[in-house]
Amino acid sequence: MKYEIVGKPYYPILRVSIEIGDRFFARLKSVFSFDVNTKWKEDKNDFHLFYVDTYSSELLISSSIYGDISYVDIAGQTLYVNSCALLAFHGDLTIDDKWGGAGEFFSDERTYLLKITGKGGIFIRARGIIYKKWISSTTFVNEENILAFEPSLNYKPYLLENDDRSFYVFDGGGNMYFQSRVLHHEKNDKK
Repeated sequence: MKYEIVGKPYYPILRVSIEIGDRFFARLKSVFSFDVNTKWKEDKNDFHLFYVDTYSSELLISSSIYGDISYVDIAGQTLYVNSCALLAFHGDLTIDDKWGGAGEFFSDERTYLLKITGKGGIFIRARGIIYKKWISSTTFVNEENILAFEPSLNYKPYLLENDDRSFYVFDGGGNMYFQSRVLHHEKNDKK
């Protein structure tokens, strides 16, 4: 599967070329253009599987929010991902929204933490820009700016005095993906 992200960081379009044997997943409402030989079927977690039987196909995908799109290679590892940030993915990935910490991480009940494992990659979306940082020492992060992080990071809730925002304190050693602005929910987003 080949891809290109054009128009970064604020009005990006994800352009995906699907070949025979590729498994590409996206929300149907995010796909705004595709070739005539593209096929799809509903799969899981509100995502559709897009594929071809004969010739290659091109899909154009956009985010419904104002901000960046980035690719993250899972490469046989595990990544925790904000459910509102997952735009599309490919390969043989398991997306678990029922694991022990899924619904307990974010204070907003409409947002949950996905546990993604396997071989493939994901496309995450954000408000503003996406920033990747290696966390090696104790770091405090506003939960609304968290897009994804590696499970090698330890975390626990942390409340700042006289502040109504929810923070987490992280340490250990691992990558974290931030968004520069807060991700608000869409009216039609499912859980």
